[in-house]
Amino acid sequence: MKNSLHAKRLITNYQLLITLFAFLLRVLNLNSRPLWYDEAFAVLFAEKGWSAMLYGTLTPVQGAAADVHPIVYYTGLNGWMQVVGQSPFAVRMLSVFIGTITVAAIFTVARTLFSERTALAAMSLAAISPFHVYYSQEARMYAPLTLGCVLVVLFFVKADKYSRSKSGDSLSAIRYWLALSISAAFAMYMHNLAAFFLLAFGLSMLMKPKTFLKIALAGVGAFVLWLPWLVNGTSQFAKLQQAYWVTRPDLVTLLQTLLVYHVGEEFVATAKMGVALPLFAGIMVLVTLTWRSCVETLHATSLRNNARHGLWLIILSIGTPLLLFIASLYQPVYIQRALLPASLMYLLAMSWLLVEAQMPNVIRFALGGIVGVTFVSGLWAHYTFASFPRPSFPSAITFLKQNVAQGDVIVHSNKLTYFPMYYYDRTLPQKFVADPQGSGSDTLALPTQEVLGLFAINDVVTATGGAKRVWFVIFDRAIDEFAPNPHPHLEWMQANYVLGRVRKIDDVTIYEFVNPKSQISNSKAGSWKLEIGSWGFGF
Repeated sequence: MKNSLHAKRLITNYQLLITLFAFLLRVLNLNSRPLWYDEAFAVLFAEKGWSAMLYGTLTPVQGAAADVHPIVYYTGLNGWMQVVGQSPFAVRMLSVFIGTITVAAIFTVARTLFSERTALAAMSLAAISPFHVYYSQEARMYAPLTLGCVLVVLFFVKADKYSRSKSGDSLSAIRYWLALSISAAFAMYMHNLAAFFLLAFGLSMLMKPKTFLKIALAGVGAFVLWLPWLVNGTSQFAKLQQAYWVTRPDLVTLLQTLLVYHVGEEFVATAKMGVALPLFAGIMVLVTLTWRSCVETLHATSLRNNARHGLWLIILSIGTPLLLFIASLYQPVYIQRALLPASLMYLLAMSWLLVEAQMPNVIRFALGGIVGVTFVSGLWAHYTFASFPRPSFPSAITFLKQNVAQGDVIVHSNKLTYFPMYYYDRTLPQKFVADPQGSGSDTLALPTQEVLGLFAINDVVTATGGAKRVWFVIFDRAIDEFAPNPHPHLEWMQANYVLGRVRKIDDVTIYEFVNPKSQISNSKAGSWKLEIGSWGFGF
């Protein structure tokens, strides 16, 4: 009895330590990490309130909704900001708390399916997963989306357990099925792409007709709860067809997804092939051994149920991206962050492999080493990332505040630099040029602009407004997209103004352009200076 109580206390202590560690990883660098376009939009949009957001989302534009996302997350963020404020730390803490709760929920899922040791391993992997740390630090709807889907799985395994128990506690089972319906609806209200995880979840039980029928009934309940927003689904889908930045995926995209499960998106965006390929090879070995171990363990009667659970989790982790991939062949919607719930199912399966699967300890430790190396590499990439779309916008604002004079105008090549810099300082005279009409980047509809009170300028000529000095802000990536030709905005500026100073901050460049009739500060007409971090690198 004493040993049992001691073991329970030990497990509880480990849970608390892992939860605390997960929280600390998600708070680390939270305030100093610059907000990017999506987060800045979320804050600026959420502060307008429910009715304004409805108008900015659902008002028809050329037969389609103005925006593609449900507004429930923004509504929650609005209430959160009224309590804690709008600093980067404050707005992100909502996701931090939700992400930490998700880590705790993973323990319960794994303990129900496997053992307490495996549950601690799963909780640990979820706590340090670069993919999940990233989106637990972002003021967007992906942390609550993930929690909603994890709760669907949690309530399912609980309901299934009560349904199979000899005691037959049917009332508890019904409660869990109802909770599953509510969680599924919650996930859909967070993001429409939750549908792909939920579809994979339902299809994974096709071979068990009775269980599938119960899931289908719970799905009907979720559908009814989601129906108030579903009536807008057609117009939001039309918006996707009109303008959406996502490109059609290919086989490389699917392979990258597996890498993202381990190292996160920032590592994939910045890693050299010589580093990424060995890590990917190690991950493929890990996945292959997991599948093989599950199949082989099915023949061991004592471990058969656990192996079946492991296979089911692998099916969920692979089936979700496959369904999203197939749908994206028709309408591209394949975004890696929509696969956060599926990646957690993958981590659950990996935990079972590392703790319970039958294999020599040498191989077990080697696989643990692969997981450790990939996770540490991903966390390092995450905490040191300073590139598109998240350069040091505060540094850019500081530079402009020190140099912008009365009568100057700041022109952003597009909304991606404008929104974060407007968030950091609303007093500077900033404008942004509209995206090409009908392009994939043309996502900010006029009704949304009206709600924000921030309007795109049709062209760079109008944006400059004849100002004698223009500070032009642009991502290096935007310039590269037109290479070897010059970027049209820069080309016009150089043809009509004289280039003065150039300030480079990470991969954002600020150009000082001066009207030929005015005096160029700190340089003679026709000369220029490139500044990297500080003054003095003249060319």
